[in-house]
Amino acid sequence: MLAALTLASTALLVWATDFCPRTCKCFHNLTSIGCQKKGFHQIPKLPESTEELYISYNKIQEIPWRGMEKLQVLDLTKNQLHIFLSFNPVWPSMPKLSKLLIRDNGLKSLQPGQFLNCAALTLLDLSENQIKYLPVGFLRGLAHLKKLFLNFNQIQMLQVGGLEGAFALTELHLRHNYLTQIEESVFGNSTLLETLILSNNKITNLGDVSFRGATGLQHLDLSGNLLVTVPAEALKDLTRLKLLYLRMNNLTTLADDCFSSLSLLVNLDLSNNKLSSLPEELLRGLILLSELNLSDNLIDSLTSEVFNDLINLKLLDLYRNRLTHLPLDIFQNLTDLQELQLDSNHISVIPVGVFDSLSKLNELQLSHNHILQLHPALFTKLTSLQNLYLYDNSLQHLPKGLFHKMRQLREIDFSDNNISSLHHSVFHGLVRLHSLKLSNNRLSSLHPDQFRDLTGLKELTLDGNHIGKLPTGLFMNLANLTALDLDNNSLSELSPDDFFRLTRLKELRLSFNQLHDIPFNTFHVLRNLRRLHLKNNSLDSLHPQLFAHLAKLTEIHLDRNKLNHLQPDVFKGLTRLHKLSLKSNQLKTVETAVLEPLRKLHTVYLSGNLWDCTNTGIINISCWVKNHTDKVGDQPACFFYPSSPLSVHTPLSKPATKSPLLQEQCSASAARSPSFPLVMLTLLTAFLSLP
Repeated sequence: MLAALTLASTALLVWATDFCPRTCKCFHNLTSIGCQKKGFHQIPKLPESTEELYISYNKIQEIPWRGMEKLQVLDLTKNQLHIFLSFNPVWPSMPKLSKLLIRDNGLKSLQPGQFLNCAALTLLDLSENQIKYLPVGFLRGLAHLKKLFLNFNQIQMLQVGGLEGAFALTELHLRHNYLTQIEESVFGNSTLLETLILSNNKITNLGDVSFRGATGLQHLDLSGNLLVTVPAEALKDLTRLKLLYLRMNNLTTLADDCFSSLSLLVNLDLSNNKLSSLPEELLRGLILLSELNLSDNLIDSLTSEVFNDLINLKLLDLYRNRLTHLPLDIFQNLTDLQELQLDSNHISVIPVGVFDSLSKLNELQLSHNHILQLHPALFTKLTSLQNLYLYDNSLQHLPKGLFHKMRQLREIDFSDNNISSLHHSVFHGLVRLHSLKLSNNRLSSLHPDQFRDLTGLKELTLDGNHIGKLPTGLFMNLANLTALDLDNNSLSELSPDDFFRLTRLKELRLSFNQLHDIPFNTFHVLRNLRRLHLKNNSLDSLHPQLFAHLAKLTEIHLDRNKLNHLQPDVFKGLTRLHKLSLKSNQLKTVETAVLEPLRKLHTVYLSGNLWDCTNTGIINISCWVKNHTDKVGDQPACFFYPSSPLSVHTPLSKPATKSPLLQEQCSASAARSPSFPLVMLTLLTAFLSLP
C-alpha cells in the first residue's frame, strides 16, 4: 500500500511539472515560458522541457540551485538579485545556458569566476546596475562568450585582467559609465573583439597602447567623453577599423597622421567638438570612407586638398561651422557624393563650378548662410539632385536657367530670404518637383506661367509675402497639389477661377489676408478639401453656398474676422466637420440650424464674439452650448447692452439654464416647436440672465 502511494505521489509530481506555471504564458510545447510582471518572489516550478525563461520585472531574490540545467535563455531583468549574488560568489550550474540577462538588479560588485558554471554563455547582460569595477577573472570559464553588456553602471576603470577568460569576445558595451582611463594591455587577449562601445564616459585621454591587442576591432565608439586629442599611436593597431565615432568630445586639434593606419575606415564622426581647422593630411589614404561628419565644430576654412582622397564618400556633413567661403576645387574628387550639408555657416558667395564634380549628389543643404545671389550656372552639373535647401539666406532674385537640367528635383526650399522677383521660367521643366517653399520672402506679384510645368507638385507655400492678387491661371496645371499656403499676404479678393483644377487639394490656407468677401463658387471645385484656414481677414458675411461642395471638410478656421451673421444653411452638408473656429468675430446670435448639420463636430470655438444676452435669439446658441458642453473648446460669454456696460457678461449657456421655463423652451427650440410666448421669453431671458 505504501509503495502504491509513493508511486502515485511520484507520478503526480511528474504530471505537475508538465504544466505551464500559473499566470505565466508558455509557447513552443512548453519550451519557452513568459512570466513577466507577475509579482513573483521566487522562480515557480517549471516544466521539465523549459529551455527559455523570461521572468523580468518581478521581485525574485534568489535562484534555485537545481532544476534549471536545461535552460538556454534566462531573462531576469528588473528583479532583486543583489543580495543573492553578494553571498554566492558562483552562479548556479546552468551548463546549457547561452544567454543570461541580469539587468537592473541592484548589483554592486562581481566576483572572480562568478559565472564559471555557465560555460556555454554567448551573451551576458549586466547593464543598469551599480557595478563599480570589473574584478580580475570575473569572466573566467566563459570561453564562448561573444557579447558582454555593462551599460549604465558605475565602472571607473578598465583594468588589466578584467576581460580575462573571454577569449571569444566580439562585442563589449560600456556606455554610460564613469570610466576615466583604460589601462594598457587590457585588450591584450581580445584579438576577436569587433565592437567596443565606450560612449558617454569621462575618458580624458588615450594612451599610446590603450587598444593594443584589439587587432580585429571594426567599430569603436568614444562619443560623449572628454578627449582633447587622439594620438595616432592609440589607433595604430586598429587596421581593420571601419566605424569610428568621436562626437561630443572636447577635441581641439588632430595630428596629421591621426587616422593614417585606418585605411579600411568607412564612417568617421567628429561632430560636436571644438575643431577650428583640419590638417591637410588628416584624411589622406581614407579611400573607403563613405560618411564624414564634421558638424557642430568651429571650422572657419578648409584647404582645397583636404578631401582629395575621399573618392568613395557618400555623405559630407559640415553643418554649423564657421565657414565663410569654399575653395573652387574642394569637392573635385568627391564624384560619389550623394549628400552635402553646408547649412548654418557664414558663406556669402559660392563660386561657380564648385559643385561641378557632384553629378551623383541627391541632397544639397545651404540654408542658414548669408548667400546674396546664385549664378545661373551654379547648379548646372547637379543632374541627380532631388532636394535643394536654401532657406534663411539673403537672396533677392532667382534667375532664369538656375535649375536647367535639374530634372530630378523633388523638393526646393527658398523660405526666409529677401526674394522680390522670380524669372517667369525659373521653375520650368521641373515636372518631378513635389514641394516648393517660398515662404517669408518679398514677392508682390507672380507671372501667370510661374508654375506652368510643375505638374507633379503636391505642396506649395507662398505664405509671408506681399501678394495682392492671384493672376489668372496661376495654379491651372497643378492638378496634383494637396497643400497650398497663402497665409500672411495682401490678398483682398478671390476669383472663382483661382483654384480651378485643384481637385486634389486637401489643405488651403488663406489666413492673415485682407479678404472682405468671397464669391459663392470660389471653393466649389475643391471637393477633396479637408482643412480651410480663413482667420484674420475682414469677412463680414459668408454666402450660404460658399462651402456647399466641400463634403470632406474636417476643419474650418474663421476666427478674427468681422462676421456679424451666419446664414442658417452656411454649414449644410459638412457632415464630416470636426473643428470649427468662430471666435473673435462680431456675432450676436446664431440660429440653431447653423450648427445642427455638424453631426461629427468635435470642437467649436465661440468666445470673443458679441453674444447679446438681451436678444431673444440668444436662446438658440445658448441651448446648443448647454447641450454640447463637451464640444465647446473655450468659454464663450454673452453681454448686456446697450443699457449695461459691455463688461457685464455671463456664460453663454446661462440663459438656457436659469429657469425651468427657459429649459423647456430650450428643448422646444431644439425640436423647432414654438411652445413659449416670444414676448415672455424676451423678458425672462433679460431678467433671469442678470448676474
